[in-house]
Amino acid sequence: MLDFELGAWYSENVSYKIRRRTVRNDEFLRKLGIRLRAERKKAGLSQDVLAKSLGHAGAAGHSYVSKLEQGRFGDVGFLMLTRYLQVCKVPVGKFMLELAQSGAFGEAEQGMIIVEDKAKVQQAKREKARILYQKRWEREFRDAQAIEALWKQVLPAIKPMFPTDRYYSPLPYLNGLREYYRVWKKVMRQAKGSDPTQMLSFAFDQLEKKGVEARLIPAIVRKVREMASARLSQAGQEHR
Repeated sequence: MLDFELGAWYSENVSYKIRRRTVRNDEFLRKLGIRLRAERKKAGLSQDVLAKSLGHAGAAGHSYVSKLEQGRFGDVGFLMLTRYLQVCKVPVGKFMLELAQSGAFGEAEQGMIIVEDKAKVQQAKREKARILYQKRWEREFRDAQAIEALWKQVLPAIKPMFPTDRYYSPLPYLNGLREYYRVWKKVMRQAKGSDPTQMLSFAFDQLEKKGVEARLIPAIVRKVREMASARLSQAGQEHR
């Protein structure tokens, strides 16, 4: 909220309420004074130093700040309040919001919250989504490279096992290799540094069973499993 907007809000919602007696003047000024004094002390300033910064030197300046912090002014203008907070290096908007949330202005403003800039919020969400998408893309690209490297080793070993009397597609075995790799990654995450051998063995048994049930050649299924297990186990040891 800009300074002139805060000033308008203060005049309409605080000074007006004090004049109309909908907010008790003495109670509001007492709470305001307590918070101002706390901010001054937090900034490490004496009443004399702060009064001089506000243009009130000497005993009169000391009395001016003292009365303000004791809540003994009849009305507190926004300009004077802003100057006080600026000397203490306190954000005006933050101070006013916290004061409103404390109930100093009455119950109506006690539930006030900070309204975020919608454009900035949307921009932050888009940036977060972009980063997540990029990370996902990089992860999938690395996985594809790993599977390709595995397949280059597996295919020459299983190709002689294909039937020679007809065309036989290696695609189901490539898909099976992808499943071995996916399961291997999942088990490695779950293992968290412990020995994943038993978990991998069980998971690979299930995949091999599915391959046989899908009427793939059992010997080739076992060979794919054997080579995938050996290469991925080696990768897992290097990873640990």
